[in-house]
Amino acid sequence: MNCEIKKNQFAQINIFAEDKLYQNNKMKNLILITFSVWLLVSCSGVKVVNVKYADKINKNYFVYALPKNLIVVDIEVTEVRTIHGPYFEFAESLMGIKGAQKTDKVDYFISGSDITLASEPDSNQFYFIFPKCRKSLEEISLTNNNILLSVNRKSENNITGVPVTKYFDSKPFPVNLFTELSQKDYFKEHIDTVWKQVKLDTSWARVPVQKKSIEAVTFEDKAKEAAHHIMRLRKRLFKLVSGAYEKAPKIKSMETVINELKSEEEEYLSLFIGKTYTRTLHYKYIYSPVKQNSENKEILAYLNPEKGVTTEKSVKTLPVILEVIKSNQLSQLDTALKKSKRALKNQGIVYRVPEMSKIILSLGSSILIEKQLPIAQFGLLNSLPSKFLNHKKNSVEFDPQTGNIRNLE
Repeated sequence: MNCEIKKNQFAQINIFAEDKLYQNNKMKNLILITFSVWLLVSCSGVKVVNVKYADKINKNYFVYALPKNLIVVDIEVTEVRTIHGPYFEFAESLMGIKGAQKTDKVDYFISGSDITLASEPDSNQFYFIFPKCRKSLEEISLTNNNILLSVNRKSENNITGVPVTKYFDSKPFPVNLFTELSQKDYFKEHIDTVWKQVKLDTSWARVPVQKKSIEAVTFEDKAKEAAHHIMRLRKRLFKLVSGAYEKAPKIKSMETVINELKSEEEEYLSLFIGKTYTRTLHYKYIYSPVKQNSENKEILAYLNPEKGVTTEKSVKTLPVILEVIKSNQLSQLDTALKKSKRALKNQGIVYRVPEMSKIILSLGSSILIEKQLPIAQFGLLNSLPSKFLNHKKNSVEFDPQTGNIRNLE
């Protein structure tokens, strides 16, 4: 009897032990599954923190920057240099041309302008990306100056960097302007006949003797020669075009002959009316708009019609003004984002929403060019959900010029 009771007690103890072991194993499996799920969830997504507010830097991290825009202004200035001709004082009397240029002069005017955008990293918008595990990010593409291009996809570095400022002339002015003043010599031989007493045997005789002398041609005479040559060229050109010559050049060479006659006429005519030469000068200015400024207005330079582009203000100069006007189209979005109360600790990839702005380049009160362009630093900061990159197939591409989202998959 006692033996059977002991067997039953032992059996109950054994069953209780097995049940307790089963419960322990079940609890362990539940804890293991829970930990695996937590690990799977925690091993997804990223944490993004501005470098200014990063208290601790993990071993695995990436650094990227948001762009800010620079306004590049290209101004083309044309220089017109007029040189008076050596025979200008005889232009009216010999050629009938009134108002010939009497002195040298130089004129400058703006002949073209353009406004473009460039980008550079914003020193206040550098961010750490902390992946929550190694497989959180498959690939990150950055420009050569760390501006973010894409996450989990390949992207080409097509950012527009800061251009190099260049000043250049399209063509230099010639040194020798008037090299052919006449077709004849500057000196002429003058023969005079004089009488000389000559003794012949016992008598004296008066005989003629020629005396040669060389004298310089006067400036007015050279002007007359040039005017006469111009008239001869015009006469020859008229006969050639009208068919007055019995033997005319062939059709193929006719155009060449006409062009040569016109070219020579222009060269001799410039002796009276002068010559005009032009060249272009290019100036580039780079301006960085500031969001906090209530007015983004800058005088880039001054244009003096007699001296060209200068930094000195005077009575004769006009200012070259660059003005950037915000559109304030993002005010409602800004209000909505501030009301959302999203926790910045859980923000994902931070990007920029640029704001369209009107950019005006003026010379005094005259507008040279006006454009509507997006300015990155005038816009808003926004962020993707931190869980967006939970799936490695999710990818995003950004515009390196403005920092805005270009493609989202």
